[in-house]
Amino acid sequence: MDDINDGARHLLEILNDILDMSKVEAGEYHLEEEIFETHMEIERCLRFVKERAAKNGLQLNLLPVEQEPLLNADRRVFKQILLNLLSNAVKFTERGGSIDISVVANKKEELVIQIVDTGIGIAEEDLAIVLQPFGQADTSLTRQVEGTGLGLSLVQRFMGLHQGSLNLESELEKGCLLYTSDAA
Repeated sequence: MDDINDGARHLLEILNDILDMSKVEAGEYHLEEEIFETHMEIERCLRFVKERAAKNGLQLNLLPVEQEPLLNADRRVFKQILLNLLSNAVKFTERGGSIDISVVANKKEELVIQIVDTGIGIAEEDLAIVLQPFGQADTSLTRQVEGTGLGLSLVQRFMGLHQGSLNLESELEKGCLLYTSDAA
C-alpha cells in the first residue's frame, strides 16, 4: 500500500509540475499575492519533508530569526518553490548529512531564503543544465533518484514571476547552496 501511495503521489507531482510549467510558459499563470510570515510557511513546508529526511538520516535545521520577515507573494507558489528546493535537498543529500534553511533581509532590503545542504552537489558544467526544463545532471548518483528535471526550472520561473531570482551555487561532492531573493 505504501508503494502504491508513493507511486501515485509521485505521478501527481509530475503532472502538476508539467501543468504549472505549461501555464508559466504560455503566460497564463496568475499570481494571487498576499502578505504573510515566511518562517511560519517554511515550518509548514518542513513538515512535508521531515519524515523522508528522518528516514534518510538527515538533519533539517531552520535557523531562528530575530524578527519575523514578511513577504508579499503568492503563498501557494511560495510553498511550491520551497517544497521543490527542500525535496531536492533531501533527495540528493546522503545519510548523515544536513540541510540548513535561513531567512534574512539583505542590504537591498530583499528577502533571501538560503537552503544549504551537504549533498552530492552539482558539477559546474551541469549548473545550467539543471535549470532547464527536464534538465538533469547525468551522473550515476543522480540516476539513482527519481525525478523529471522540472523542479529547479519551475522554481526559477516562479521566482521570475515574483521579480525575484534563484541562485544556485554548487560543487560536485560538496553540497549545494540555493538561495532565492525577492523584494521584501
